[in-house]
Amino acid sequence: VAVHWHGGWHHGKPDEAAGFCYLNDCVLVLRQWAHVYDRILYIDLDLHHGDEVQRAFYHTDKVVTYSVHKFETGFYPGTGGLTEIGAGKGLGYTVNVPLLSGADDETLNRVIDETLFDLMDRYKPQAILLQCGVDGVAGDPHQAFNYTPGGLSSVLRKVLSRDLPTLLLGGGGYHIANAARTWTRITGV
Repeated sequence: VAVHWHGGWHHGKPDEAAGFCYLNDCVLVLRQWAHVYDRILYIDLDLHHGDEVQRAFYHTDKVVTYSVHKFETGFYPGTGGLTEIGAGKGLGYTVNVPLLSGADDETLNRVIDETLFDLMDRYKPQAILLQCGVDGVAGDPHQAFNYTPGGLSSVLRKVLSRDLPTLLLGGGGYHIANAARTWTRITGV
C-alpha cells in the first residue's frame, strides 16, 4: 500500500485544468500501471464524480472505473449517471453509483458491499487505485453527504482485505480539520 494524500486530482483534462485540478495524477498513474497490469480497478469515493478518469478509460477493458458520488441536477461535474457504462472494448467497464444528498456511512458501506466486491470477483483486478476524497464527510462546506472517518476507514479495510497492490490518493476535502482527521484515520488502517 502506498499513500499520497495530496493527489487524487480526477477532474484534470488533457489540455486544461478543471475542478481545482491542473493535471490528472489518477490517469497518469493508471496509464503507467497499464504497462505492468492487465486488469486495474479505479475506485473513486470523492463527493464529485471522477469524470476525467472515466473519460480516459471509457473505451478500454484494462481499467474498470468505479465511482460512488453525488449526482443531482446542477452538481459538478454533471457526469456519472447509471447509463454511463463504457463503450467499445470498455462496454461494461465503467460503473457509477450515483447518490442523492444525505448519504451516510450506512449508505456508503451498503452500496460498496452490494456492488464493489461482486465486481472485483468478476473482474479480478491485479492492482487498485483508490481515490479517497473526503468532501463527503459531515461538516464539509458542500454539506451533501454525512460520511465519517470511521465509515471511510471501513471501506478501506474491506478493499485492503483483498491483499492487492493499492495506491491511496486524496481528493476533495474543503474543511481542513476534517480532511486531516479523516486521512489520518484512514492512514492508520
